[in-house]
Amino acid sequence: MIYTLTLNPSLDRILDVEDLKPDDANRVASESRWAGGKGIDAARVIREMEGKCVALGLVGGFDGLELEGLLINEGVLTRFIRIAGETRINVFVRNRKTGAQTGLNSPGPEIRPQEVAEIFHQIRGLKDASHAMLCGSVPRGVTPSIYAQLILTLKEKGAFVALDTDGEPLRHGVSAGPDLIKPNAHEFERLLGTPAASHADIVKGSRKVMENGVGAVLATLGREGMIYTPPEGPPLFAVAPDVETVSAIGAGDSALAGFVLGLSLGRDPADCIRLASAAGAATSMTPGVALCRQEDVERLLPHVEVKEVKA
Repeated sequence: MIYTLTLNPSLDRILDVEDLKPDDANRVASESRWAGGKGIDAARVIREMEGKCVALGLVGGFDGLELEGLLINEGVLTRFIRIAGETRINVFVRNRKTGAQTGLNSPGPEIRPQEVAEIFHQIRGLKDASHAMLCGSVPRGVTPSIYAQLILTLKEKGAFVALDTDGEPLRHGVSAGPDLIKPNAHEFERLLGTPAASHADIVKGSRKVMENGVGAVLATLGREGMIYTPPEGPPLFAVAPDVETVSAIGAGDSALAGFVLGLSLGRDPADCIRLASAAGAATSMTPGVALCRQEDVERLLPHVEVKEVKA
């Protein structure tokens, strides 16, 4: 079973306006709500592609209940820990006239020590975790080393652990030796402390990180594609299919979901990065915070080119 963990999930509120005008009353043409957060996005994608996955995380209040209900209606299995605080709401305003989208991300609730302990008890109690994905920001009240501690706990249980976060949580997490990290270009440069302008730079930086115990690196580069540096064998570059990008939100989460799903099905690295690329591209074709559709992923798969990186 694949488990995703989202410590700071969100209820995403999407507002469409005809033309956003400053210092004026702007009428909302339509509104929708989605369950959000990196790990939750990944769980939704795996469910869409008919994989087996359970979403874990911290939710609270009526907004947390709505988030959970949205996932249940999508067929996503959940085992959330209830917290005293209220799940955050992120607001995205889309200007129909210009196509621009503005996001307002709230920091989220402050987590109490006993709620952190509940997550650890839940993780320790998992009996069927073959793969785990630890994703997203760390909420207030939680130490940046939380992912490092969870990685060690999951690896003791024999799970394959993928980490997708940024900043201090990523630096701490790398020290615990996750099996895979998935930084985008900016996160990767912040982790290394140096620019990664070329494919050779990314491979070199990935190998440097892997010397410290990380199993492999999947670096996502937006429309340029992605590079997978494995523990053995040549690095692989997946050329992203040429699609019209409507919204890039969730594309990286979808790519990681596709890659881990491929691993869980026993596919080789080339097939995994091909599935990752197709899932990410398919998500970029959908508006707002909507994610990929299985039919689009299957249609794009044959058009993903995978080649070795000369580095």
